[in-house]
Amino acid sequence: MTKTVFEGDHVLVLERDQWQYVERKKGKSAVAVVAVTEDGKLILTEQFRRPVNARVLDLPAGLVGDEEGSENPEKTARKELKEETGYACASVEHLATGPSSPGITSEIVGLYRARGVQKVGEGGGVDGEDITVHLVALDELDGWLQTKAAAGVLVDLKIWSARYFLMQSA
Repeated sequence: MTKTVFEGDHVLVLERDQWQYVERKKGKSAVAVVAVTEDGKLILTEQFRRPVNARVLDLPAGLVGDEEGSENPEKTARKELKEETGYACASVEHLATGPSSPGITSEIVGLYRARGVQKVGEGGGVDGEDITVHLVALDELDGWLQTKAAAGVLVDLKIWSARYFLMQSA
């Protein structure tokens, strides 16, 4: 049996079998998008994330089902790629799905590969997200990420997952 311990504006703290965890009220799953430009650059985002009190490098990503009509993960992947980075894609393909941090949250993340990526707008996010877009050559990715990490920017582990899938298709 699941019991609600706390209800905030956007999250619930639930308890099951004497284990407390966080669940979003809307958008209980998410997508992250692996997108590479025609000239071989991985599209990454960087923004300040309050829970870790730091800037974080990530893949373009967003919640599935947090807005009316956004229950389709593929549609959400396309929408988030465009909103956050200004790039649109011809198609998306599902790569993998799994929990983001199963010791603390029920969130499940689907990783999607965007194909036929083209610049169509500015990006930067919506509602004050203040997203910086980075285009990083795949052969320079490891060193670039290490440099950013040394400067205090956190690197989301989904980027390393993306690197694995990109290596498989190389």
